[in-house]
Amino acid sequence: MKIHHSSVSCFLLLLLLVLWGCHSDPIAERNATPPVSDTSSRFPSFEELSKEQYEKLKVNFDPPGRSAWQKPEQVLSKIKNIENKVVADVGAGYGYFARRLAQHAKRVIALDIDEAQIAYMDSVKQMDLKPEYQQRFETRLVTPTDSKLKPNEVDAVLIVNTYILFNEKVEYLKHLYNVMPEGGQIIIVDFKRKRLPIDVPTKSMRMELYKVENDLEDAGFFLIESDDCSLEYQYIVVAEK
Repeated sequence: MKIHHSSVSCFLLLLLLVLWGCHSDPIAERNATPPVSDTSSRFPSFEELSKEQYEKLKVNFDPPGRSAWQKPEQVLSKIKNIENKVVADVGAGYGYFARRLAQHAKRVIALDIDEAQIAYMDSVKQMDLKPEYQQRFETRLVTPTDSKLKPNEVDAVLIVNTYILFNEKVEYLKHLYNVMPEGGQIIIVDFKRKRLPIDVPTKSMRMELYKVENDLEDAGFFLIESDDCSLEYQYIVVAEK
């Protein structure tokens, strides 16, 4: 699986900016030009960010309208006994799901290949989460082919809006399979390959649901659920080792 850090960062940022209000008025939002922060230089660490700077970044990286179509609580409900689980958020980006996982799961390990996204999640951890949730939230810089997860370190893996970016998809799933315990869950959430009122990701980038199912089975996982109805724009696929 080969992914360029800069291209992934730009894609995820553009994705959030385009989609954050599309639930209420997708056509108008698609034609709008939202503000974009300059991320071309080194991203500041938590210690270097003021509260005001952080709040400005949140406007771009954590758009409030996303919850209307993403339905994060419904996605997290797919993880069985989540309060007792250590969950890896693969391709955590700017921590949309990771910070929610920290409030529900036993622990979350937020994985990403981009140092800027790791730095921002560290800021989220310190500025937005209560101390008891901060203790459950770990960020980890990884590579496109190695999750840096230790054998049996996590009970569940969540991959949201990231799977389509993997080049060697089955190989990466096999890697996850090898480090997960028996009975470990994997949940993949990605965009449906049909007409949607959005431009990003483009239809050509998206994957059909059945291909994700096939990849999981080819990697050794056992399919538990394929939910094509709960989310307006996305499907949810749940499998176990």
